Amino acid sequence: MSRLLERPRVTLAVLILLSVSLITINFNATRLHVGSFKAVVADVVNPTRSALDTVFRPLANAYHGVVQYPADQREIAQLRSKLGAIQRSHLENVGALNALTQLSRLTKLPFATTLASVPAEVIQMTPTNLQLTFVIDKGSANGVAVGNPVVGDAGLVGRVVQVTSTTSTVLMLTDPSSTVGVRIPNSGQVGAAVGQGTGRSLAVNLVVPGTHIRRGAVLVTSGLQGELFPPGLPVARVTQVSNPSGDLQESIRAVPLVNYAALQYVSVLKWTPGSAS
Repeated sequence: MSRLLERPRVTLAVLILLSVSLITINFNATRLHVGSFKAVVADVVNPTRSALDTVFRPLANAYHGVVQYPADQREIAQLRSKLGAIQRSHLENVGALNALTQLSRLTKLPFATTLASVPAEVIQMTPTNLQLTFVIDKGSANGVAVGNPVVGDAGLVGRVVQVTSTTSTVLMLTDPSSTVGVRIPNSGQVGAAVGQGTGRSLAVNLVVPGTHIRRGAVLVTSGLQGELFPPGLPVARVTQVSNPSGDLQESIRAVPLVNYAALQYVSVLKWTPGSAS
């Protein structure tokens, strides 16, 4: 470091000596003009100045970078924090809008209009390899009972299989142990929609071969005597129909109308098997 400090001093001394010499020459030489003197000085000083800039500019930049770096990092952190807050606010607003939409639709269901119901919020999704269920925030203290059907704004969601005083567990339609008696629209034929597991369509069994059914048709609960659900609840939309030669039933696949991933609010229908429809 001491050597770096000595070099500018030596250079400055040399420049002073050169300047004094040039001034002396200018006064003694009557043929030299001021413009020539300036040109000579520039020719001597400029290369020296450039050399000094080349040596000391990186040091100045490095010093500025060291001093400014913490401030830059603080500013970046503040900007990231603000961006995160904006993104969280946006997601909260979207979630609130979805919840409000579901609640609004639950108050205007076009089905099960004669049945008393209990609105509830989904507080925990608990699908496992053994059972596909979720938990709601209403229980026996609110009049919820085992066997009650649970619906969303689009249709049937499942049925209550376990109850505490403040919560209830609902079995999803997609669970392999779930079976729903359904009616084929415009035909009078009935079948059974059976869960096939997470991410898989329902298998609609026991439909008589030759039954007319189209893709996109909406299946509703049949409500036959002894069924687990009252009649007329929308269940699933048909996605595939075929009748392999020799089979004793139609091969039908359907997807539930409810979107479990976006489910926030449901209604528990105060109906149990054997109740009057």
